[in-house]
Amino acid sequence: MRAIFLCLLVAPAWAQPFPVQRCVNLDQALEAPREGDWGYRIERGDIAWIADQGFNTIRLPVRFNAHWDGALSPQILARVDEVISWAAAEDLSVILDLHHFEALMRDPPGQAEKFAAIWTELATHYAGYDDRLIFELLNEPSEALATDEAMRLFEAVLPTIRASNPDRWVIIEGGDWASVEALADLHQPDARTALSFHYYVPWEFTHQMAPWMDAPPPPGRWGDKDDREILRRDMALAGSYDAPVLLGEFGVTTPTDPSQRARWTKAVREEADAHGIGWCHWGLAGNFAILDKTTQTWVPRMKDALISGH
Repeated sequence: MRAIFLCLLVAPAWAQPFPVQRCVNLDQALEAPREGDWGYRIERGDIAWIADQGFNTIRLPVRFNAHWDGALSPQILARVDEVISWAAAEDLSVILDLHHFEALMRDPPGQAEKFAAIWTELATHYAGYDDRLIFELLNEPSEALATDEAMRLFEAVLPTIRASNPDRWVIIEGGDWASVEALADLHQPDARTALSFHYYVPWEFTHQMAPWMDAPPPPGRWGDKDDREILRRDMALAGSYDAPVLLGEFGVTTPTDPSQRARWTKAVREEADAHGIGWCHWGLAGNFAILDKTTQTWVPRMKDALISGH
């Protein structure tokens, strides 16, 4: 299986640009406590559909800490290997993301050793894979894990990763759930590190009628002059850093009016494109879906929102 991902590079690895351009998250699958708990299991046909629509990357959120008992379970590693192999067959890059490590957010000192051990094992396991595999060290630092503490965790584990993966792209993000403002307190530990942020602004719009919330925001609208000025300001800020920057998540809940949902999504995508920021929509088939699994076709209006102009 690993042989699929091995390749000869035609230029020095450190000279390669950050590869993520158009990406979609495989949400509500492997970041659930167990795959299928949240209603979605990754299928090979979904990976083929993503490639056919013009995306070049998938982001694979995995709750590795739920599969750790002194070592990662062989079952979770085999399942992740399988999804990566499906992506490789479609020539898609994969962002492998440590997701929902909630204990680390509450108690960074107490969980730091486990965080490092997980990445030590993953780095060893994937040492032979080519540059289409990207490591994202931690999703959305929050609660007690502020940006400075997260940076200490990243810088502590990165030398271990580099010992076996010297040229692999690594993604880091800052506190406050990877806010755009947190980018200011991040820095590149080395030239093969990209910075990431997530964008759900305004939250009351992007999370309206969220089905998993007890009291979700009511229906709302977006797109007036002030809304667009905030968006332009935030994307200009994200694009101003002298480092590769990824918009790792953005999206609007599926109960939202389709025209409103598409308007916000397209505006965010176009502003990211205008500032040279690769992006990764949240998500594929869950509560922020772009794929209708009953028909295996686009959710109405979302193809134009994400793909038009590419």
